[in-house]
Amino acid sequence: MPDPSQLPWLLRLLDDDSPEVRTAVRDQFASFGDKLEDYLDTLELPRTERERGLIESLVREGRRRRLRDGWEMLASVHGDKPLLEAGQDLVSRFLRRDRAGRSLPEELDVLADGFGTGTRDQDPLSLAEYLFRTRGLTGDRETCDDPAGSDLHRVITTGKGLPISLVSIYILVAHRLGLRVEGCNLPGHFLALADHGGRTFVVDCFNDGTVLLDADLARLSAHAPVRTVDLAALKCDAHVILARVLRNLTAALRRKGDEQSLEDASLLEKLS
Repeated sequence: MPDPSQLPWLLRLLDDDSPEVRTAVRDQFASFGDKLEDYLDTLELPRTERERGLIESLVREGRRRRLRDGWEMLASVHGDKPLLEAGQDLVSRFLRRDRAGRSLPEELDVLADGFGTGTRDQDPLSLAEYLFRTRGLTGDRETCDDPAGSDLHRVITTGKGLPISLVSIYILVAHRLGLRVEGCNLPGHFLALADHGGRTFVVDCFNDGTVLLDADLARLSAHAPVRTVDLAALKCDAHVILARVLRNLTAALRRKGDEQSLEDASLLEKLS
């Protein structure tokens, strides 16, 4: 078991003249796993820019390692919605810099509990009304290129996100409540399909949970108009959603263009 009391000593060796020592020290830091950032937070902040850079490098390495290892473990997750949640949680923990407060699953639980304790009808359209009007989750039109838009935890806490992030929240909260909501991979748009009363409704989570009619769909897909009855073929599972999340996030990181973002993007490309 790694000893947190050794961290100050290990930090002093990060910049050792010997490559062998530096490698051994980094291996020691890696052995702390998910707890490394928490342990580092308990230490006094390093005094030099060089020391800060070395610690930030350690943190980035840890985040990348956890994402890479966690993504490989997704193959053992059973069930479409548990897979979607596990993948989105990995992305959230990779992007999230402030680890205080609730986890993503806990935030989703809070949303489900808030809906379930009300007097409203317990159906997916009422849930859309609750999430996207009462709770105010909506599309982020100002910072749509921000990688953080792929972090479901941030989307819930700020109230703004990408279409696929909002749809994912809708799907996962619905699943907790025993309601059926799926993703709809319409070219150029990402929507939700909600089954209710023997019908399938198209919900635009980016625009306040609006239920779309055939005329609305025709406008969205002017190059190849579709109707509600055609959307079954565009229904997508967790694998498709997570692949699209990785593509969106990779593109956003590449647009940032700094060295660390480009390295993160390269990792994501390997995962997708």
